[in-house]
Amino acid sequence: MKKLYTLIFACLISGVAMAQETSGTTASGIKYGIKAGVNFAKVGVSGEGAEDWEEGLKAQTSFQIGGYADIALGSSFSIQPGLTLSGKGFKQEVEDYKFSRNVMYLEIPVNAVYKIGGLYLGAGPYAGLALSGKDKDEEEGEDSEEEKLKFGSDDEDDMKGTDFGVNLLAGYQLSNGVNFGLNYGLGLSNLANTPDGSDFKITNRVFSVTVGFSF
Repeated sequence: MKKLYTLIFACLISGVAMAQETSGTTASGIKYGIKAGVNFAKVGVSGEGAEDWEEGLKAQTSFQIGGYADIALGSSFSIQPGLTLSGKGFKQEVEDYKFSRNVMYLEIPVNAVYKIGGLYLGAGPYAGLALSGKDKDEEEGEDSEEEKLKFGSDDEDDMKGTDFGVNLLAGYQLSNGVNFGLNYGLGLSNLANTPDGSDFKITNRVFSVTVGFSF
């Protein structure tokens, strides 16, 4: 947990420091924004046993909401550190059986953004902490069952509670500050508590459609 907090703090401070050092940005060169949108979350699986997870694997619909600072490095380039509440997970449907996992993360992204008129493109790392989550089992003819997730690195825990990865984003901002964006989050951290010697790996994958406002 301490490593995650250190990583989040480092991502945020390094982004702000780089922006100020590169351009001597003052408060007048900083804008702020808010955004919200729909997440289509899934997981990537690899290694021994991956075929069992891939069967019937589908995207889980969730949401995200957050804010960010836009720190200008020039007329067309900026750094955007932010804070986002983002729902992730996945679902599986195999014949009469359905399983879903929903996890809510608090994330800090630090994106480098290039702007061409109203169009913008960007990329950068993110670090996330799982706040809550649940599994749901549904089988035809039986009552559904829900269970809260346990986060940690021990064998009895359901999954690890920290995540790290990279974002790729693109969108368009109108002259009045309203913007529309697409984002793809590629998780790099293994979320599974695998035993020693196992190469099984689960990582987050999220495609998002957002609407925001910059002021």
